[in-house]
Amino acid sequence: MKKLLVVAAAVAVAITAGPALAQSKEPIRLPYAAGFSGPFVDFGNRGWNEGAMPALKVINEQGGINGRPLEFYKIDTRFPDTAQFLADYRRICDDKAIPMIFGIGATKTVMSVYEDLKRCAFPILAPTSAGAWGPPDFGGWIFRYQPDAAQVIPILLKKSQDKFKFATMAISHTLDDDATLTNIRIVRKTLDDLKVKIVSDQSFKNKEINFASQVANHRQASPDAVWLSHQPGDAGTFLAQLRDRGVTAQVVLDSIIGSVDYFKLSQGKAEGSVGYALYAADDQRPVVQNYIKLWREVTGQKDKAPDAFVVATYDAVNILAQVLRSVKDLNNRQEIRDAFIKAGEIETVSGKVKWMKDGDVIRAEPIFVTLDANGLLRKWN
Repeated sequence: MKKLLVVAAAVAVAITAGPALAQSKEPIRLPYAAGFSGPFVDFGNRGWNEGAMPALKVINEQGGINGRPLEFYKIDTRFPDTAQFLADYRRICDDKAIPMIFGIGATKTVMSVYEDLKRCAFPILAPTSAGAWGPPDFGGWIFRYQPDAAQVIPILLKKSQDKFKFATMAISHTLDDDATLTNIRIVRKTLDDLKVKIVSDQSFKNKEINFASQVANHRQASPDAVWLSHQPGDAGTFLAQLRDRGVTAQVVLDSIIGSVDYFKLSQGKAEGSVGYALYAADDQRPVVQNYIKLWREVTGQKDKAPDAFVVATYDAVNILAQVLRSVKDLNNRQEIRDAFIKAGEIETVSGKVKWMKDGDVIRAEPIFVTLDANGLLRKWN
């Protein structure tokens, strides 16, 4: 991690000193909100060091935003707490000199600012929010990037049932997280539609470490398959305890399969899990392999590949640059918002994407993946 921080700092210096002096133009500085403290600090730092900084380096070497370098400065969301960040967000949102905000992180945090963003009309590009959306719209200003859980989960579960022939499933979710609460409702309905019997339905809070009761219930139920609806680290820890107690059922889960924390905290026991993610490391498209090469140069991890949430950040920064280059007045929030809608289909590491008027992302098709023995995301057909 120290090496990554040194690299990120060097990149940030290069971004500030190089293009800014060469062009003699003021940088475009935007707030980058993520969990830079607390239990999810590794997640926030990975997005910054491995996704945002490499993307900014490439963007600014190519001329930035019409000759102006693009820069980020950190705003700590303090996830899973939302109270302090909401106060920071309101201050930023009311400052008309700030054109938009990048990041924000988990669905719970994005949801916390929903009412305020409508009041102050403030664009958000939120690449890592992955839960099914609760309100009837995206406030007209939130541009999410993750696959729509409400659309993809039913397809994944049907595909999984066809493949593994399960008739029973044990499920679990986190009680105090918006993403897992909304996603588990979709899971229950889909399983009912598929005539799959839920034989154990367990829950716990974020960052618990002892799951003896939940594991015992799952183990006694002897399910054909297991569904995990949690933040990645929690899911990995829970799975490790399930496996240690002899639960060998096939694991199916949502986009959290794409986080390295899931595999790492499972102690490698997440091998063979299936789910959906933003990309697969064995996708041979040049845009994918070029980023994996860049990521390996930045991190020094020659036999690894970026997790899907780092990919989301890298992709989103590049999309942001493309969108901002089309904006005539970068102080005009409405023009920035409209530019996302007008951008049309954009090719990224995670495939072709575009946004509808309400901020909902449209993807050509879901990417289904499985984890190999090294924790790499592989295509699952």
